[in-house]
Amino acid sequence: MELGYQIPRPALIWILIAVVLVLLPQTIRMPVWISVVALFCVCWRVLIFKGRLDYPSRMVRVAVVLFTLIVSFSQIRNIGIGLDSAASLLALGFVFKLIEMRQKRDIYVVISLCFVMSMVAFLYSQSVLTTLYITLVVAVTMGAMIALNRNSLIADNRGTAKLAIKIAVQALPLTIVLFLVFPRIAPLWAVPMQTGQNSTGVTDEMSPGDISALGRSAELAFRVRFEDGVELAHEQLYWRGLVLDNFDGVTWRRTRNSSAYSVATSLADFRISYEDRIRTVGEPINYNVILEPTQQPWLFGLHLAEDVDDEFFNGRNFELFNNGRITQRLSYDLSSFIQNQTDVLLLDSSRNRNLDLPNDGNERSREFARELRESVSTDRQYANAVLMHFLQNQYFYTLNAPLLGDNRIDEFLFDTMAGFCEHYASSFTYLMRAVGIPARVVVGYHGAETNPYENYLMVYQYNAHAWSEVWFEGEGWVRFDPTGAVSPTRIEQGVQEALRDDPAFMEDDLFSAARFGGIGWLNAMRLRLDAIEYEWNELVVNYDEDVQFELFERLFGEVTEQKLILLMSSLAIIVMIAVGFTVINIEPRIRRTPIDRFYLSVCKELAKMKLVRRRGEGPIAFRDRVCAERPELAAAMTELTELYVRLNYVEKYLSEAEQKSELRALKTVYSKLKAKMPALAGLRRGV
Repeated sequence: MELGYQIPRPALIWILIAVVLVLLPQTIRMPVWISVVALFCVCWRVLIFKGRLDYPSRMVRVAVVLFTLIVSFSQIRNIGIGLDSAASLLALGFVFKLIEMRQKRDIYVVISLCFVMSMVAFLYSQSVLTTLYITLVVAVTMGAMIALNRNSLIADNRGTAKLAIKIAVQALPLTIVLFLVFPRIAPLWAVPMQTGQNSTGVTDEMSPGDISALGRSAELAFRVRFEDGVELAHEQLYWRGLVLDNFDGVTWRRTRNSSAYSVATSLADFRISYEDRIRTVGEPINYNVILEPTQQPWLFGLHLAEDVDDEFFNGRNFELFNNGRITQRLSYDLSSFIQNQTDVLLLDSSRNRNLDLPNDGNERSREFARELRESVSTDRQYANAVLMHFLQNQYFYTLNAPLLGDNRIDEFLFDTMAGFCEHYASSFTYLMRAVGIPARVVVGYHGAETNPYENYLMVYQYNAHAWSEVWFEGEGWVRFDPTGAVSPTRIEQGVQEALRDDPAFMEDDLFSAARFGGIGWLNAMRLRLDAIEYEWNELVVNYDEDVQFELFERLFGEVTEQKLILLMSSLAIIVMIAVGFTVINIEPRIRRTPIDRFYLSVCKELAKMKLVRRRGEGPIAFRDRVCAERPELAAAMTELTELYVRLNYVEKYLSEAEQKSELRALKTVYSKLKAKMPALAGLRRGV
């Protein structure tokens, strides 16, 4: 075997633990085979240390490079150029470097890559749990550096851990100061990046079964906090997302050219037409939304939501869009008017788009719509008549809706009569259009759970909902929710109450804490943990340049360059002084062995006879002086000193059992000395 730098065993253990910990969060996103390769490389490194395997040969290294290139092209082809592919390739190169390291500088490269991989984890999540975990990873990585530079004969893992923790704690004050006062630059994880993750939440297409699939998930969709103590009833919590106005007989879709999220229209013209289409009454309510990553560009808010900071785009159908896909948790402030009218005057293009139906199919529904419309006088009476039809007949609200064939509206209305919200919204909108009333489907979320500890709302994926908007002359677009006619509990109390006995509800998250809301202490703990996460996002994750500027203004008044420089300099000096006192030990604590402590106790007993050991006086010099001043103690003192010197200096590295044995021998010799010390006859035994 070709010999290179032999890494000390304690350092290898620390490095391997750091590598495993840093790769662990990536395993849920990386392909399984990369995790297998990583495990194989860790085992190979261990076998190299034990001498059972050699370092990879030149041919093997060339094969690894070719393999990595092939994997790179495969990753790009399968999931595209994005964060997932880059993180996977970085992890692959990281573990390959682990088995290649021969010299000490190679080990430093691996340790440096541990820090880099730790930062990669923050590109996916900046939660409290992630932060605590990465803090642990950083401490372990520092422990690897400490173990690498300690004496190879010292295997003090506990001491290494204490020192690593001490360094991490010393760095914490400086970290906090830099976080608060260093000029805020948009971090890498604030830049929109493509990932290989599937989109979550509602999409811009809706077929029977799409919304009900979300009812099986207990994942958090977003959090909402109202300002000024505003409280809305549960039935008012319609979180509007997208308008679906194109129907092909099976699927409802959003007409893409009807929004500003493909910014093709002049923004000034768009803003003028948008403002002319709305009428509002009263004062708006303001609220903040923290949206979980969806990999989609649309946002959610109450009807007629206005962007307070003017950072987003308004759609032609009063939707709200981000400039790019939402790949990270996003916080935004909105303002909504509860009482409003939209599109009181409907453009012909919008009217035609919201009346369009396939030329054939669903004949029974068309005939039913015509007959029902002839039985009433106005369009609004007709809409209410359709709701009464749902209410008075045996329709069921369920996640396990029967499969539908080609004429889906007919089969649902007259045959299966069971479905989730998308079935009712789709059929209701179809019946409106069938008699010439403009109507469209809206998808989003309805309802929320209140977190009493921080007074905000939690909206989950199972709150996903679909409803209808119908246009009436002189009124504009009016919301109708046919699901409420079938299951009033769903609208008034929430989906959890409505589907409490449905086995499919939250079945994708069997172990979610949300399933055990009836257990008081468990539910309280779940809400408290989420409240901590919410505050973390408010105070840390969302701490940007605007928040920093406001903080400086509250503390120091007008913010100037001179004040900032003075502040940063003063805080840096204070932190350096504080850290300096923790680093510099004026009187370092000396770790003494049991044998050493026993000898010092003997010296204290001799001091009572005026035989005081002088400062800096060695054991042999002290013995000679004692023998000169008290000849009767010479023999015993000489024997005790020679045994102590041999044990404490010549045979210093003894096991615990050996130390106990030699300590007994030392006490036996001391008993001879003590017999010659009549003045100390009353001393306690075994000192």
